[in-house]
Amino acid sequence: MTKPGPKGPHGKARSVPGTLRRKAWLAMQIKGKFSLSDICRCVLTGEEGARNPRNNLGRYIASLAAVGILQEMRHRMAPTSPTSNGEKRWLLVRDLGRQAPIRRQNGDVFDPNAGVLLKRESREESDHG
Repeated sequence: MTKPGPKGPHGKARSVPGTLRRKAWLAMQIKGKFSLSDICRCVLTGEEGARNPRNNLGRYIASLAAVGILQEMRHRMAPTSPTSNGEKRWLLVRDLGRQAPIRRQNGDVFDPNAGVLLKRESREESDHG
């Protein structure tokens, strides 16, 4: 008789291949410089089970930027509508390796390649330091 619950060790981060964020990480590594629309074009097929995959990828990119993996570029993409400022572009400044970083609920990011937790930079520290 088997017991209910997880079969593997507790507390370890799982890296599931083929997920939306795993595909996005691979696209970021290949492109180097990109916008959210670029990543969505590379990754989204229209068959995703997530409710709002573009929003999901936007949160993932924001969390990677908060820990210093991505850096917002100075110049935005050319606007597509008259009232737009253009879309933000990002630069991959820390390629952590093959496995995609895992975003935690509190905004921190776990690097499964090195086994370390990257803490997000708080606003107070960056304003004073």
